Amino acid sequence: MRIFGLFLVAFSFFACVNKQKEAASSSENTIPLALRPSPEKQAKMVFDQPLVYLGRIKEGEQISYTFHFKNKGNMPLQILSVNASCGCTTPKWSKELVQPDKKGFIKVTFDSKGKEGKLQKTVTVYANTLPADNQVAFKIEVLPNTK
Repeated sequence: MRIFGLFLVAFSFFACVNKQKEAASSSENTIPLALRPSPEKQAKMVFDQPLVYLGRIKEGEQISYTFHFKNKGNMPLQILSVNASCGCTTPKWSKELVQPDKKGFIKVTFDSKGKEGKLQKTVTVYANTLPADNQVAFKIEVLPNTK
């Protein structure tokens, strides 16, 4: 019985990983031909600070942070999707094309309701870059709300 339980856990893990890869590859197919990257021509997302510490907040509070990036590639950058590692983090991002040498943003809002302790949350940005996934993260400490 114990081996069966381990098998189920392993199967669930790989099923989740495969779904994430499927989502990324299906997003890549939606890139217009003119914006598809190649070794010679590609967009490049470079963040000012890919990892930030947001400090301490009390459980139940919300906090927002904006990650800024520059397209250091030689073609326009298009963000296809942005996924947070947790439902407690909501992303918003530059919807328009980010031209070479121009800036874009990923704004995240973290809701600490039901959270406590030292946390790190990751946000994955899928774009017409090589590779397609770009990550940023923030660390935060959520203190108990003692009313």
